[in-house]
Amino acid sequence: MMSDINRNTIPEIYGNSRNLTLIRAMRHNHRLPHACLFYGETGSGRKTLAEYFAMTALCTSDHAPCSECRNCRKILHKSHPDLIFPEHSGKKQGFSVETVRNVCQDALTAPNDSDLKIYLFTDCDNISIPAQNTLLKLTEEPPEHVLLLFTAQTKSVFLETMLSRMMQIAVNPCSWKDCETALLSRGISPTDAGNAVHACGGNIGKALQWLADEDMQTLTRHVTDFTNAVFTRKHYEILRILHDYEKDRQKALEFLRLVSLQFRDAMIFKYYPNLNQNPDQNSMLAGCDRDSARALSTIFTASRAIQLQDAVRDACTAIHANVSTKLALAAFGGRLLF
Repeated sequence: MMSDINRNTIPEIYGNSRNLTLIRAMRHNHRLPHACLFYGETGSGRKTLAEYFAMTALCTSDHAPCSECRNCRKILHKSHPDLIFPEHSGKKQGFSVETVRNVCQDALTAPNDSDLKIYLFTDCDNISIPAQNTLLKLTEEPPEHVLLLFTAQTKSVFLETMLSRMMQIAVNPCSWKDCETALLSRGISPTDAGNAVHACGGNIGKALQWLADEDMQTLTRHVTDFTNAVFTRKHYEILRILHDYEKDRQKALEFLRLVSLQFRDAMIFKYYPNLNQNPDQNSMLAGCDRDSARALSTIFTASRAIQLQDAVRDACTAIHANVSTKLALAAFGGRLLF
């Protein structure tokens, strides 16, 4: 969606124009919520948009955020005492009850340099129920000077009682064209930018990660080859690719996730055959290779698509249940051969 906030200026923002308009309107009308959740897939810019929201809330200019006032400059230099990032802890990198209690206690103290004190809880995907229950009262009735911000992949990680007390903003990937523009602005070559967008769609964060991670590039190449093998019914190729993931549980799960997205895109192409000719609709696609997904769509039926997605789901469920990854992938491959 956007590049990270840097130490000099506000980042260029790509996509999600409605969210930006909403944030500016709330600031202009002095109707900021006391709690807000930004949710969306990893790499979509949730944290950056949350920091942009914080800067807009703390900016002292009439045209917030201005990047020039004292508050904006401190946020850009990550030194503002009233923008606080509670620490993650534990194996799952959630928020401990002790950390949350400290936040609740600290929230009673007036801000240092501003009218607001903002707590930004990033990556709340593993936030525990006890931690949420401890936060509940603060989220429901915070002091007037407190603003609570949260980011997560999905809002389902929060209790309904928490969700009912916060504004919820969906953060979506930008268009493929905007993603490519963002990559080019960072000095990435047109060829590399095009390859990254082709593999990751409009997700700028994932595209940058893909460019820096050879393992991720190999994974998406394998998924493309696998999709083509399913299309051409090359049974040996299907089993050969699956064999490469038998010894790594996490890589196997990520491989299956990307395969599932390819199957999903194939069904989209089946019902929107001209989608590839309309760049404005590319955000509908989530897989890593549209050409192989489009080819697969020509032999897909609705019932076959359901069967394949069921096969992916069952394989993932088995691996999560500590069934041998080798056996789970073998069973998955067997179901693709019929």
